[in-house]
Amino acid sequence: MRVLFLAICFFIFKESTAQIREFYSNSVNSTILLCKKEKGQLIPYGTAFIYYNYLLPEDNILVTCEHLTYHDTLIALIPANDSIKKELLKTRTTKINFSSKTGMQSIEFDGNNFLFTIPLKLNYNFFKHQYLDLAVIFCTLPSTLDHSSKSVLLTNVKSLPISVLGTKEQIYAGQEIAFIGFPYGIGTPIGYYGMQTYSDLKTNPVIRKGIVSWTSENSPLLLVDGFSYGGNSGSPIFSIPNIEYQGKFIGMVFGHLTDDFEINDLIIDTTKKTITPNKKNLEINNGLAKCIPAYIISEFVNDALSKRKNTTTYLIK
Repeated sequence: MRVLFLAICFFIFKESTAQIREFYSNSVNSTILLCKKEKGQLIPYGTAFIYYNYLLPEDNILVTCEHLTYHDTLIALIPANDSIKKELLKTRTTKINFSSKTGMQSIEFDGNNFLFTIPLKLNYNFFKHQYLDLAVIFCTLPSTLDHSSKSVLLTNVKSLPISVLGTKEQIYAGQEIAFIGFPYGIGTPIGYYGMQTYSDLKTNPVIRKGIVSWTSENSPLLLVDGFSYGGNSGSPIFSIPNIEYQGKFIGMVFGHLTDDFEINDLIIDTTKKTITPNKKNLEINNGLAKCIPAYIISEFVNDALSKRKNTTTYLIK
């Protein structure tokens, strides 16, 4: 009897572990790095995730923060599939041209990642929420292309399926969660603060755990007890799966709360032999991430989809 009990426990543990590994793999593959170009250099800028498009399959839907769209062009870095990477390196290919319903487009290849250039045109392929830090971008991020009469896998990107979209009732205080993103450049080719530490040749996001610490019937926002930093803007949040239920997409990080501290010190001028009091405020991350819940995001995506459907032509790069 004891042997049977242990065998059942082992089976449940194995199944639960496999489920969690698969869930995190799918979650990571739906999360992408957004970059901008400054003085010809590619700078990690924030995070976005790919939302399931049930209405216009020719478009990919990127969900991110509105404050990341202040540039008229964004660049999505997505890891190349190992097989196509090997082929492109062998042929020294740095750019792939392809035809889509939006016209001829090109994808750059840096040796490890594909660089998808995304021009932004407000109320055409890009929509922003009326008052929340939330934006939806429609673009083309093909995961496969036809080559030599066969379909070639470019990347392992995946959109969030409808089955993982959390409802309002599935978000509650005390819920264990994880959020995925690229804080301070960690997991990007340039690494932490651009110093090459904690860098990766292929973009590789950071996963942080926490809990839902506050929700309200009267607020469109929620708070997560988990440290978020610059680069986590746009990070998707997921409830952690277990043997009883699968993990759900429950929201997106758009910032964090801060505590203000007043610091008193002295400015000493040795030439004039004077001492001047100096006061300044210091903002410190207090560990509460500001988040937009999934049901608000879902409503906005549906609204953006209806507006996008009404456009008669596509933006051609």
